[in-house]
Amino acid sequence: MDISAVAAAYNGLKTAKDIFSDFADLKTEIKSQEKINAAVKSVSEAQDTLFQLREQLFRLQEENSNLKQELSEKEEWNKRLSNYELFETPGGAVVYKSKEGTNHYICPRCIEKKEIQILQDRKVMSGDFACPGCGKDFPVSNSDPIQTDTDWTV
Repeated sequence: MDISAVAAAYNGLKTAKDIFSDFADLKTEIKSQEKINAAVKSVSEAQDTLFQLREQLFRLQEENSNLKQELSEKEEWNKRLSNYELFETPGGAVVYKSKEGTNHYICPRCIEKKEIQILQDRKVMSGDFACPGCGKDFPVSNSDPIQTDTDWTV
């Protein structure tokens, strides 16, 4: 049942109520008047119930729409995240690594916020990559040991 069906039923009952009210204005016997008043009361109660049902239907339709939107967003997020897998880098960091396309890593902290932030190589000897979203550094590459020449002669 949709809102237009409830509205049509509501309008039909309103018309019936108006007709019964018009009958009540006519000069009739007291018994007939009592029956007409009872019918008007019943129609009014039915009309009120339909009005409440219409409001409830509207709320349920809105809730349904919101839930469909949330489900769609979750499905889209899961689809995006399925292109990545948890991976321990040579530097020891646990990040998400792309499964296809250009090899890259994304920040596991930002994943919790439902954001995909590609880690950027800081081009430092420690092999750290930085997240542009949260600023966290991750030791992705093995750090290059500093070579020292012990034969320093002057």
